[in-house]
Amino acid sequence: MSGTNRSTPVASQLSGVLSSTSSGAIAILILVCVLATSQSSSFLSLDNGFNIASQMVFVLLLALGTTIVLITGGIDLSVGSVMGLTAGVVAYLVSQGLPLGVAMLAAVAVGALLGLVNGLIITKLGLPDFIATLAMLGVARGLLFLWTEGTPFIGYMSKPYYVIGGLERPFGYLTIPIMVAMVATFAVFAVLKYTAFGRHCYGVGSSSDAARRSGVRVPRIRVLAYVVSGLLAGVAGVLLAGQTTAVAPDLGSGYELQAIAAAIIGGAALSGGRGHALGAVMGTLILAATANAMNISGVSAVWQPVVVGFVLLLSVILDRLTEKQRGRSAHLPSAPAVATAH
Repeated sequence: MSGTNRSTPVASQLSGVLSSTSSGAIAILILVCVLATSQSSSFLSLDNGFNIASQMVFVLLLALGTTIVLITGGIDLSVGSVMGLTAGVVAYLVSQGLPLGVAMLAAVAVGALLGLVNGLIITKLGLPDFIATLAMLGVARGLLFLWTEGTPFIGYMSKPYYVIGGLERPFGYLTIPIMVAMVATFAVFAVLKYTAFGRHCYGVGSSSDAARRSGVRVPRIRVLAYVVSGLLAGVAGVLLAGQTTAVAPDLGSGYELQAIAAAIIGGAALSGGRGHALGAVMGTLILAATANAMNISGVSAVWQPVVVGFVLLLSVILDRLTEKQRGRSAHLPSAPAVATAH
């Protein structure tokens, strides 16, 4: 009697993430860890692990929303600017005397609203995702600059906000931003794997026509994906304002590239229909570890965007090569069965 292979849902998901994450990206992560450790043994220390986790939080929140949008076949270039604008919203409202909790909810609501606008423009007006979200990037960034008049928002911090921003650590290494990122990851994982909305996201991204014929309300799914992306950008903005203690006019600039890179390195496909919450974690970890290793090695920060672009390009190229290899293997003729005498 032959045995059967059984695996837990989490183990199965992790296996899927590792198989969809570019082997080149994982190799780069291992190489980065080896090189960084050779430069400084502190790279693998608990303190440095906390630093990497803290650096991951904001990109991870954006990457989770970006992953959902990519799964549906779209793209969101506005997440960085939306994060910056929502950080400005919470800072301004608190400085005007509103309770911190109310200001935070208002900022997250603004993020969700901007995501809703993105989704409606794309589905109702038929604008390409790239153009619509690029326009929102410009609008959100321009509004923050005009609002601040080129001068950072300051003077809004309070003792609770230091805790929320992760500058004070009542729980040791487990700060509020890290806990929020963990909860968001679990929530996105559960939504994509166990809900009708998650299944419909994959269906819309794989074939919107087939999904429509199956009764899926495609425009609604796409709009909701952008709303979730905007909401998570709003959450990231609230946390970022608490960690930076000042909202600069260009806050959030460049984060959209990191979010998209993390999602794609983690296995999401630009063509839609593929992506994982845990893959977003993997992709963000690769970027954060690379940046941290560069800091430890004394490499100038101006090189970090170059490295992000290189890792993204290498991951996509190797992913395409892997897909082609799998396609060739699938078309190879199988060996003829050998008859066994009884």
